[in-house]
Amino acid sequence: MSEEIVYIDYDEALTIYGKMIDASDGGFEGVRDEGGIRATLDFVQNDLYYPTFAEKLTYLMYRFCSGHFFNDGNKRIALTLGAYFLHKNIIYHVAASNINQDLVLRIVNSFLTSKDYDEELKIDIANAMSKGELGIQGEDYEKD
Repeated sequence: MSEEIVYIDYDEALTIYGKMIDASDGGFEGVRDEGGIRATLDFVQNDLYYPTFAEKLTYLMYRFCSGHFFNDGNKRIALTLGAYFLHKNIIYHVAASNINQDLVLRIVNSFLTSKDYDEELKIDIANAMSKGELGIQGEDYEKD
């Protein structure tokens, strides 16, 4: 990523947790392990252990899901914080390029199902990120 990564702090995580519990019709709300939350949010920033954005996102989601830091909603908060982390860091790149909602959906579906991007999706991502200027010429190339 060319931009500096923007991380989630403890107060943000708690705010997001509260909103997530309210939006999902409640649950047994509360923090079980404040230290675990703080450690995860701090450790995810360590580039020696998690040098790429994808590794940071994976660690963040895995730890919030498996750490049972909250009384209820640990899987939900893991997904919600993962989506929020993506939003804080990638929305700029999506808005600044030609990635449309359909392409974002295809990328997220591939991510959530743990499937590698197929060749068509890879080409569509490359075209969108370069705004279609890949130097591809010929009858098989359709420029929007």
